[in-house]
Amino acid sequence: MAGTFERIADWLQRVALVDASLEDLIEGLSSRLRDAGIPVARISMGRILMHPVIGIVDVTWDADARRADNTIYPRSAILASAGEKSPFVELGNAAHAAASTLRHLRGLELADAMPEWPYLNDDLNDPATRGKYPLYGRLAATGMTGYVAFVAPFGLRPVTLGAGRQYHLGATVSYATRRQSGFTEPEIAGFRRINLPLMSVVRLVTEKFFVSELVEAYLGRISGQSVLSGQIARGDVRRIDCALFFSDMRGSTLLSQRLPPEDYVAALNWYFDCVAGAVIDHGGEVLKFMGDGLLAIFPFDRQGRTPEDICANALSAAREAFHRRNALDRPDLVEFGIGLHAGEVIYGNVGTEKRLDFTVIGTSVAKASRVEGLTRVLDTPLLATTAFAAFVPESARHLGTHRLRGFDEEVEVASFDLAG
Repeated sequence: MAGTFERIADWLQRVALVDASLEDLIEGLSSRLRDAGIPVARISMGRILMHPVIGIVDVTWDADARRADNTIYPRSAILASAGEKSPFVELGNAAHAAASTLRHLRGLELADAMPEWPYLNDDLNDPATRGKYPLYGRLAATGMTGYVAFVAPFGLRPVTLGAGRQYHLGATVSYATRRQSGFTEPEIAGFRRINLPLMSVVRLVTEKFFVSELVEAYLGRISGQSVLSGQIARGDVRRIDCALFFSDMRGSTLLSQRLPPEDYVAALNWYFDCVAGAVIDHGGEVLKFMGDGLLAIFPFDRQGRTPEDICANALSAAREAFHRRNALDRPDLVEFGIGLHAGEVIYGNVGTEKRLDFTVIGTSVAKASRVEGLTRVLDTPLLATTAFAAFVPESARHLGTHRLRGFDEEVEVASFDLAG
């Protein structure tokens, strides 16, 4: 039995050096345990993340389904579960108490003094135990008879995720079985043996996921992938053709004076939910939030998609943004204009050596911005250049040529029906 877990511990160290998903890790672990005759019927692993939106990543492998399912819970789920009766809350509280005695230690001193963190070993055949947590009742209803769970904090610095509550970042893993007698003592000792290498791999895998999600949250999906694939040097740029989408919230300065700060921020977020949400849902990339405005692109170099398809998506996103605004309880607080253009931009990394920005620059960007500015002059919330309108098969209402600030030549603009 000890040899089985030593081999698994060695395998986990090798997994740490390759690119693997959390699902791959759990499925690989479950197969090795079952091949060794250890009757695991369920493995669940979860980790709290310091992400602006994502709160918990949870992966559960089930012997009946024979696969691992990944569930992402929002940050609010952590606060919502704070008062729930759960084995993970109990483990977290125990780990928090243990960690508080070690906060004076740093670096290698902490590694030398790190204890074996608390764990649970519960018999689900016992009616009193089954009633301890709602989870135990659900597991027992599926025939689970034994449950073992472990926790590992990642460092000892507590973080505040909201409502003044502090948490230690870390992960939990649990094993459940349907064997009538539950897990044996040697099996539990084996789980304890592999817990440290397992949690080390979990930290590596989830940190990679966290970085990817964090980069996407702040840079966008396309730009984030470019950065993670190595396009990160200052001046690392390329020319691309795209549809440009520029939007600006109207009356924002006046609103900021009329409303309490919290209400103004709420209105600003409603605006971004409407506009940026529509852009993302239609395949666009939000590059910048500029105070009370935003810049987005819909690149033409999408495999299998024509410029006509891409511009149709950009127009649909604009219409969807207005549709979402009209569905708000207070649409009068969220007035905005949208300018659309199609052209070439310079896309990539610009800035200083210590502060870079992944963005687009060029005359096409300025033109989209200036066209949005015309929405106030022409009292039309959605305007497009004829360069954009030429890619859209439906007819547009041409509104003549207009001089744009910073441009020598006048630009012809058109409007589209918001209803589509």
